[in-house]
Amino acid sequence: MKKHSIISCILIFTLSMFAIGGYAQTSGTLNVGDPAPAISYSKWLKGRQFDSFDPAQIYVMEFWATWCSPCKAAMPHLTVLQKQYEGKITFVGVNVWEKIPKGQSYETVVPAVEKFVRGNDANMGYSVIVDDKDQGMGNKWLRAAGQNGIPASFIVKENHIIWVGHPGQLDSIIPQVLGGSYDMKVFKEKSDKAAQKAREESEAMMAMFNPIQEALTAKDHKKAFELMDKLVAEKPDFKISMSLLKFKTLLTDVDEKQAIAFATEFQKEYKTAPSLFLGEVYKTDNLSKDTYAWVADNFGSATEVSNPLILDALATCYAKAGQYSKAVDNQAKALAIAEKALKGGEMVGAVMDYTVEEYKKKLVEYKNKM
Repeated sequence: MKKHSIISCILIFTLSMFAIGGYAQTSGTLNVGDPAPAISYSKWLKGRQFDSFDPAQIYVMEFWATWCSPCKAAMPHLTVLQKQYEGKITFVGVNVWEKIPKGQSYETVVPAVEKFVRGNDANMGYSVIVDDKDQGMGNKWLRAAGQNGIPASFIVKENHIIWVGHPGQLDSIIPQVLGGSYDMKVFKEKSDKAAQKAREESEAMMAMFNPIQEALTAKDHKKAFELMDKLVAEKPDFKISMSLLKFKTLLTDVDEKQAIAFATEFQKEYKTAPSLFLGEVYKTDNLSKDTYAWVADNFGSATEVSNPLILDALATCYAKAGQYSKAVDNQAKALAIAEKALKGGEMVGAVMDYTVEEYKKKLVEYKNKM
């Protein structure tokens, strides 16, 4: 059975939760050619701080999150581009869309993001900020521009947005901008239509998800599940995200045994589901030992696993299940692979020096409890 990476699991579920209630409705739109919105941040983590755009300078505002694998994969090359265009272009990494507890300010994520940036310092050779308490950058920039996914880059010139797209396209766009051959009018025609369509799709999605969120908030689980099933019947593409949401709701708010029964049936159709369940359960506290043991055993043999994040998740579940021998075995494998990856400069943004140190501490802790 093919195993998904834990990062993929976290991404899928985080995005489903984000869509259900993680951000406010967008006010206004942002199109190519419009004045750049104000810069807002809860903390400036790296680079020269500024609060407004210099008309004489070109900027690349790069939006990212710690859970986003493509964002992390783009970081080393963005660092290369910042060095290449030093003095001509200022690159700013804008952290957005981290998962936060309902009702809390986005500022609560600052310590975790700061830790990530310190650990990934060599691969983030540009300025970095964290979105403000009201998530102004995520809402007034990304969502207003119809950018419902990350990574996403905005080029700002003379205080105006002149280009929006994936950072992988910057290599071809930047020389045109600097050389004067970039035709914003041509790009704008296609970009504005795509952005409007994305905004409409986002609002329609919120209209579908809001009733589910309201039912969950009211603890009306029966109604919430009925609405989820209705949504999946109408929009089959939401099958996985809604199933994961139902699993988590059963797991934490209803009954763990019902959650496992649901998971057992769900994975008959989706063979990679055990990795998704593992990605959810290992980071959830206060479950029964039986649940932790089930999700780890259900994942299957870790013999062929080469991703230390998966092995760490398995070790965590076995430790929470009180099965410390299995926890030690998986944590030792996770540590060995993580050390090799760190030394070889692999798994950028996923394995850092503090990752290895945390794995070492866990291994010692589990051995002491055997």
